[in-house]
Amino acid sequence: MQSFKTLSAASVVSWLLLTGTLFSISSCSQVIENSPTSQIESHPLADMISNGNDLQKLNPNIIIIMTDDQGYGDIGAHQNPVIKTPNIDKLAKQSIRLTNFHVDPTCSPTRAALMTGKHSMRAGVWHTVMGRSNLSAEHETMAEILSEAGYNTAIFGKWHLGENYPFRPQDHGFDTAIIHGGGGVGQSGDYWGNTQFDDTYFRNGQPENFKGYATDNWFDESIRYIREQATSPAPFFAYISTNAPHTPWRAPESEVQIYRDLGLPEPMARFYAMITNIDKGVGEIRSELINLGIDDNTLLIFMTDNGTSSLRPESSMFGDNDPEEFLKSFKSDPRYANWVINAGMRGYKNEVYDGGHRVPFFIHYPKGNFGSPRNIASLTAHFDVLPTLIDLLDIASNKSDPIKMDGVSFLPILENESKTIDSPFYENRKIVITNQRVNIPRIGRPMAVLSRDWRFISERDSGLEELYNITEDPSQTNNLISNYPDIAQEHRAYLEQWWTELTPDIGGQVLPIVGSPFENPVRLNANDWADAESTSQIAWYPGFKTLFLDDSHSGWIHDPSSYEPLPWKVQVENTGEYRIRLFMYDKPAQSPIGKQFAFLNINGKEYTHYIGAEASGVEFRVKLERGPVKILGWFTNNSDPKLTTDRLPAFYAYVDYLN
Repeated sequence: MQSFKTLSAASVVSWLLLTGTLFSISSCSQVIENSPTSQIESHPLADMISNGNDLQKLNPNIIIIMTDDQGYGDIGAHQNPVIKTPNIDKLAKQSIRLTNFHVDPTCSPTRAALMTGKHSMRAGVWHTVMGRSNLSAEHETMAEILSEAGYNTAIFGKWHLGENYPFRPQDHGFDTAIIHGGGGVGQSGDYWGNTQFDDTYFRNGQPENFKGYATDNWFDESIRYIREQATSPAPFFAYISTNAPHTPWRAPESEVQIYRDLGLPEPMARFYAMITNIDKGVGEIRSELINLGIDDNTLLIFMTDNGTSSLRPESSMFGDNDPEEFLKSFKSDPRYANWVINAGMRGYKNEVYDGGHRVPFFIHYPKGNFGSPRNIASLTAHFDVLPTLIDLLDIASNKSDPIKMDGVSFLPILENESKTIDSPFYENRKIVITNQRVNIPRIGRPMAVLSRDWRFISERDSGLEELYNITEDPSQTNNLISNYPDIAQEHRAYLEQWWTELTPDIGGQVLPIVGSPFENPVRLNANDWADAESTSQIAWYPGFKTLFLDDSHSGWIHDPSSYEPLPWKVQVENTGEYRIRLFMYDKPAQSPIGKQFAFLNINGKEYTHYIGAEASGVEFRVKLERGPVKILGWFTNNSDPKLTTDRLPAFYAYVDYLN
C-alpha cells in the first residue's frame, strides 16, 4: 500500500493510459433507508480508461474550502452586515445552499468524518489532542478514493488528523501536502516559533519557510497547484483547509484596521479580519478558475469545521465592553440594525446546541445540472460529502469488502430542483452529534440527536435532558422535554441504539510508528501526550503568551512548571538501537533547559543524563523492542527520579532508529 501511495495519481493515470491497463471503478449503491450506515458496492466501469478518455473532461475538478472556527453567522450573507465577505456572499448567491448542514463541534472530528464518510466516533477521532486526533490507516480517505479514480490530490493548510506516520496526509492519499502542524499555527505540533507571518510549514513532511501571512500562503500555493493541474489529463482534488479564523487571532494590519475603524473591539476586529482575508482568497480562487477556463467543470464547496469560537466566554470577543450594551449602541447605526449575532442560534464551538455544529455549506458546479441556486433544508452532514462525490463520479472502492459509511449521498436532492418535499429517508433521518474531548468516550458526554423538527440534548453525566422544536424555536430557548415525552423517548431510544451499534467500532488507541523507513526520526510533541485525565493537562500552545496579542512567540501561555510530565505511546516497528532526544522547548528554539538532570522512562525503565548549563536538549541511546512503548521524559535539579517536585516536562522528543 505504501509503495503505491508514493506515486502521484497523474503518474498512475499516465501509466494506465500508456499500457492500456484497465481498472475497476464502481458506483454508489442505493441507500438502505433508515439504516444508520450505508454500504458502497463494486460495479466495474473499465471503459473510462480503456477508451483513452481524458479524465479531466469526464470528471470535474474538486475543490473543498473549509475554514476553522468560522460559525454560520460569521458571513455577510447570514444576517451579518458588519463582516466584509463579498466573495463568499457571491459564491453563496450562485450556489446550492444546504441550510441544515451539520458537522462536529470541534476540529479533528469534523475532518475525520469529512475524509472518511463515517461518523467521527467510528473513524476513531473524537478529540483534538491526547493522540485521539490520529486517523487510523485502516480508514480509506476521500483523497485515497479519488486518487484511485485517477485524481491528483493536494491539501493546503490544516490537517489535524495526526502528525506522524501513518497518520499524515501523505500517508492518506495526498500527492501534495503543504500544511502546518497541530490544531492551530503555533501549537505544540507546529514548527517552533510560527506566528502566522513568515512561518515554516511542512511540504510533504519537510520544513520549508514561507513569506507572508499564513492564509495567503494556503491560497497562493493552491492557485499555483491549480495552474499546474489545469493542463493535466487527470482531474484534481484540492483541499484548502485554512487555520483561520482559529486562535491566535492575527491578520494583516490593513484588514484589522477596517474593523477598528468601524469601532469594533480589538478581539472582534482581529477575528473578522481573518475571515475577510479568507474571503479575498476565495475570490482569487474563483477568478483563477475562470481565467483558466475550468470554472464550469470544477465542483467547489465552501464549508466550515464547527461553530464560531468567537462567542465562547473565554474568547473576550467584546473586549472590556458589556456585550448587550455594546450591541445596543452599535446597532443604533441603521447600517447594522439588522445584525443578528450567530444567526440567532444558541451555542458555539464545543457545544451540541445548533450554534456549535450547524455551519454554512455552499456547492457550486455549473456543469453539474443541479438547477438554479437555492436553499435546501434537508438534514445533511459532513459525512455525506464523500458518498455524494462517489455517487456523482460513479466510482467506488474495488475492494472485496464494501466501504462502510454513515453518510448518504445527497446527490438526488441536488439534481431534483422541482422536489419540494423530502423523501421518507430525509423526513425520518436522525443524526447524532457528540462532543467527547476525553480520553475514553462515553454516552454520558454531551450529545444531540437531530431530526427534521427536533433537537434532543442529552448529557447524562450531569443529568441533563432537553427537547427543542427547531422549526418553531431555532434559538433553542423553550425546553419541551416534559411536553412531548413520546418524542423525547423516540430520540432517547435512537441514541441508545446508535451508541450500542457504534461501540464495537470505536476500537483502541492508534499509535504513531517509530523505527519505520517512512518517517525517521519521529518528532513527538505535547499535543499527543497520552494518559491525560483532562484536556487541561495537555500543553498545546507553547508558542504564545496570549491568544491574539502580538507578544513574543518564545513565551508560554502557562508556566511550564504547571504541567506534569505525561508519556507518549508509540508502536516500535523494528527492534534495535534508538536515539531519543528530549527537549523542553523544541529543537529549533535552541533554548537552554535550565535544569541539571534529565530522566527518560521507557515502559517503566529509567535512564538518567546530566544536563550541561547551556544544553537545549539531551540525548539517550536505548534499545527498544518491537511493540507498543511508553516514552516519558522530564528535567529537574534532583538526581533522584522518585522526587516529583521541581520537574519540567519534556514537551518534545525525537526518536531515531539507528540500525
